[in-house]
Amino acid sequence: MSRHVKLRLESRIGYVDLVHEMAEGMARGMGFEKGSALNIGLAVREAVINAIKHGNGMDAAKPIEVSFEQEEDLFRVRVRDQGPGFDWSHTSNPLDRENIFRTSGRGIFFMRHFVDRVAFQRRRGKGTEVVLEKRFEAAGRAGRGGEVMKRRKG
Repeated sequence: MSRHVKLRLESRIGYVDLVHEMAEGMARGMGFEKGSALNIGLAVREAVINAIKHGNGMDAAKPIEVSFEQEEDLFRVRVRDQGPGFDWSHTSNPLDRENIFRTSGRGIFFMRHFVDRVAFQRRRGKGTEVVLEKRFEAAGRAGRGGEVMKRRKG
């Protein structure tokens, strides 16, 4: 089973809840447990906030794109902005003593803890793409034999 859904939205914070709910709902529909689905939704939420605020600078004329890809054992979300990009290799660790009271800089940290893989790709002249991936393993297969599909906690 493979499914692909793509959204193109104005850079408005009001869309963050919609995208979060969509990500969480799709993850639940794939069989992720409630906690894992919530974590996926939170990771997507952080990526979308970063794309709107930092990537596109809250410029509603610059859209963001969010694509959801469901595969047999993987849920992948891509969030694209049209901003100038940033150097993700030099992001601060929010747990370091000098950063502990900062109110920003936690989004990437959260994303990395909520999903299995976070990757950043600079799209020359077109902004940044953040790829979030969460895997699951099926203990059985739903279908002909009426077996129930189970997902691992994660």
